Amino acid sequence: MKQKIPLPVAVSPVEDSAPAMTLQKAWDGFLVFKSDWNPKIRKGNEKYFMVIREVLGADTPVDKITRRDIKNLLEVVAGLPRQNKKPYNKMTVRECLDLDEVPEDDRVAPKTVKDYLKLCQGLFSTYLTSEMDILASSPTLNVRYEAHSKSYGDYSKTEMRRLVAHFKNLSGWKKWIPLLLAYTGARRAEIAKLKRSDVRLDDDSQRYYIMIDDTKTEAGTRQVPLSLHLLDLGFLDYVEGFSAGDSLFPDLTNFNQITHFFHDIREVLEIPYLNDYGARRVVHSLRHTFITEARKTNELTPVQKVVGHEHSGEGQTQRYTHKFTVTNLLPVVDGICWD
Repeated sequence: MKQKIPLPVAVSPVEDSAPAMTLQKAWDGFLVFKSDWNPKIRKGNEKYFMVIREVLGADTPVDKITRRDIKNLLEVVAGLPRQNKKPYNKMTVRECLDLDEVPEDDRVAPKTVKDYLKLCQGLFSTYLTSEMDILASSPTLNVRYEAHSKSYGDYSKTEMRRLVAHFKNLSGWKKWIPLLLAYTGARRAEIAKLKRSDVRLDDDSQRYYIMIDDTKTEAGTRQVPLSLHLLDLGFLDYVEGFSAGDSLFPDLTNFNQITHFFHDIREVLEIPYLNDYGARRVVHSLRHTFITEARKTNELTPVQKVVGHEHSGEGQTQRYTHKFTVTNLLPVVDGICWD
């Protein structure tokens, strides 16, 4: 019996799908669509887009931008300084985004944040979804921004336990930067800039510490003891993988990565952005939470020394604060437990 030989099946060539429109291309088209803007409105919106582009990424495909990305953008904007005020008017967008502590009176008004949302709604909903039919659904859908306090809120102990437990199971900078923030009270930029050579052993106490060299203020340059919790989690083993001059977080390209990542995790863990008093809980709130917790069992001055605040309320004793050693500061960090 002869075996039937199957006939060859014609296969149609698979056409490569056109690359998705990038955010920058979408904005260029949106400007044409909004050609009736008067010069003042156009200039203001282009200034807003410089921030949007820096946060979301100029080359990011618009169909990859999510509702969470838009919410993160608004949280970032809420922490920005007013750029018509000195010294911020001389700073680039990236420099403004990298600021960790903008005084409350210098921050943008809630109305400005709403204006950013309105611009995003115009770009993503009106233009890309309704007009161009590029998006099936806008990432701004159901995103709201209500006016609230400009101040930072703390996380509760329960929330900190959940955050720390989550970060323990990660790796690289996504593990160690949040944990260092939680257990040192340091600023985001201070931790992100750490090098292998900044992790040192104190001879007197035989405890490890990080040397933060902030040339902007005298108080900012300081020794911060490392919590035993961090050592138990293997931080020194992580550090040993680098040479003396190496950055501890080489995969980190900008500080906004930390902010975006942290906001995503906070949302996954269902920790509210605002507390009961309308205060914002963001990455910087880890610092506020550390200070609040440390002040429960320590005098003000050693806490200020650890976190790099200018020493206040000391009168003539201020000149002696440089004598604080790693040993003197151990009670501050050893009193912090988020387990």
